[in-house]
Amino acid sequence: MQKVQSYLYPNRVVLLADLAGFTVENKVVYAKTIKIYQGVDNVIEFDIQNVDQKRLDLSTLSNLKVNIMDAGGKALNNSPYPMTLVTSATATGATVNATTGQASTTTITVPTANISGNGFAVGYTITGTGIKGTVTVSAVNTDIDSATTTISVTFAKQTVLRATGVVIANTIMGLAKIIIPIADISTLSDQFLTYSATAVNTSGNTVMLYNDSQFGGSGTMQFITNASPKTRATVIHDEFASEINFMGNVITHTSAIPCKFYEAQSTASMNFQVTLNAFIGTVYVEGTEDMTISVSSWLNTPKLQSFTCTTPTSQTIPFSLVPVLNPVTGKNYSYMRVSWFYPDVWSYGSQQNAAAVYGSITKVVAS
Repeated sequence: MQKVQSYLYPNRVVLLADLAGFTVENKVVYAKTIKIYQGVDNVIEFDIQNVDQKRLDLSTLSNLKVNIMDAGGKALNNSPYPMTLVTSATATGATVNATTGQASTTTITVPTANISGNGFAVGYTITGTGIKGTVTVSAVNTDIDSATTTISVTFAKQTVLRATGVVIANTIMGLAKIIIPIADISTLSDQFLTYSATAVNTSGNTVMLYNDSQFGGSGTMQFITNASPKTRATVIHDEFASEINFMGNVITHTSAIPCKFYEAQSTASMNFQVTLNAFIGTVYVEGTEDMTISVSSWLNTPKLQSFTCTTPTSQTIPFSLVPVLNPVTGKNYSYMRVSWFYPDVWSYGSQQNAAAVYGSITKVVAS
């Protein structure tokens, strides 16, 4: 029997803030390359440290975020990604007990059954509704008989007001994370991405979080696609061409969309999402068996599916074609395209003038 080991551990990167006086002994000589993968939500943790390589109290920073750029320097669609604090536990229905005067300790009680996650731990930081500043766990005691957990906390001298029904979280000092969703990198090819992290300090200044003690402001992410099966990429078409067909109609259409996957495996289905903007006219899908596209490829091609509206329509119309083959010849289509025409163009002198009356199609998403 063959045994395969797998590991589940955080993809964690060290970031440095406040490098003034960084000593040679503590020098970080390089930042590791992060590996991220297609087909999964990539969670990346950032261990944010101070000059002594101790985890930083993140309550001193705000608006933590990470910029991610592709190999050409273009930001990913949802970049920058906000960092969220890493938590080990959360609890609902907590009661924060009031302090007296300028006391710097108090307790928080919560029904034990309301705690989720790995539990509250000494040395971690409490955040939650109405809790301000750094509040650190100094002791955790669970009473089985009363089914409650009492969390003793310490904080800088301040008055803490009693509150009930509070939602609290046990955050880990200096740790924050981002999530890069599957959709954001689904169309990328294998490449090295670049990332940088920033935050706003207590003075209101946007500052860099460095990757090393040499004030390196950017790091590298290796994007890997071979860890998940290949699928047809979703393509957005938002630029169109117009021409006069053999019937004298002005036809506007997308470019030819391949119906074969890697030019070898026939595609089982094609899906189109067509977004209409106050559109009046007919939109349809047509296909051709030609391997090389020319004007003649689309002569006398049937409307495989169509949609006609006689009043201004603004909505997304789906077209789904299964299977992708010519029912007459029994052969697979090589290419498809989405085309449309207005009820009348010639009366308005040009396609642009007609569009002012009959609306437009803003994009076609093919998958």
